[in-house]
Amino acid sequence: MPSPASETGSNTATGSVTELVLTRHAPDQAALLLPMIAWLSHNSAGRWISWVTSTNITRQLLEKFGVNTRNLRIIHCTDDQQALWITWEALARGNSHTVIASPGKLNDREFAELEHAANSGQCQGILIRERQEDKSGQSMQHMSGCVIH
Repeated sequence: MPSPASETGSNTATGSVTELVLTRHAPDQAALLLPMIAWLSHNSAGRWISWVTSTNITRQLLEKFGVNTRNLRIIHCTDDQQALWITWEALARGNSHTVIASPGKLNDREFAELEHAANSGQCQGILIRERQEDKSGQSMQHMSGCVIH
């Protein structure tokens, strides 16, 4: 009998990396992330959901949001460079369906390396970062030469 990971129809035939931009002042980022992680943990085709995080999170909180903790691998990391390396490794290995991480500010080369690792591991990556703020503290989003305040 084939494993769930070998079944056709998996949506991770090729890897990709997506950025999720959150405001630093979000009242509860966990309330935004945990429902997504819960859904992924039940739809991971027998592969890990790997979460590289500096946050301590309890099993009770994960279960409250419906996370299947048997499919979730939490990797605690407080150093941005170490988080970047661990994220790359988790993406490239091929045993994760999705890798979720906050590796800090990335340059174009680092982002491209993570995309390449995701393709190699046929994995999706979700990178969480905080929205940039200008010197006055106002939020800024740069898109096609436009600045939205």
